[in-house]
Amino acid sequence: MKKIVLFDIDYTLFDTDLFKDSQLKTYKLYNEVEDVLKDLSQVAEIGIFSQGEDVFQKEKLKQTLIDSHFGEENVHIFALKDYNIGSVIEKYKDRSVFFVDDKLEVLKLAKDLNGDVFTIWIKRGPFAANQENITGFEPDAIIGNLSEVTPIINS
Repeated sequence: MKKIVLFDIDYTLFDTDLFKDSQLKTYKLYNEVEDVLKDLSQVAEIGIFSQGEDVFQKEKLKQTLIDSHFGEENVHIFALKDYNIGSVIEKYKDRSVFFVDDKLEVLKLAKDLNGDVFTIWIKRGPFAANQENITGFEPDAIIGNLSEVTPIINS
């Protein structure tokens, strides 16, 4: 079965703390992101599932030169992810779906909607320390660095 890996942008691919500290002037990815995207694109489709203002989020992808990794049909940016996650899961019902996100609530919702979705919690950013106690939910994988995603997708 074909695979699709959907990444959140902020605190997953994009160093949002640096961006905020620079008054929204410094666009920077985490160090491992480019290599991970190149590696994963060899074994799976990759896409975006992120929250925020569409043009602003796409500008982050463009300014960091990773926009070319994602086909437009696989870029899903919503004002509120929670209300749209079902339609994204439905779009990829013929594939193995992997969600990589820094927010456990999003991953829990994905798993609740479709138990076959593989959830990967990247434990960094402001949400890492204060969301471990979401009752009754354990993501399929917990990582601290995106370089840990490739072996998961390959297995």
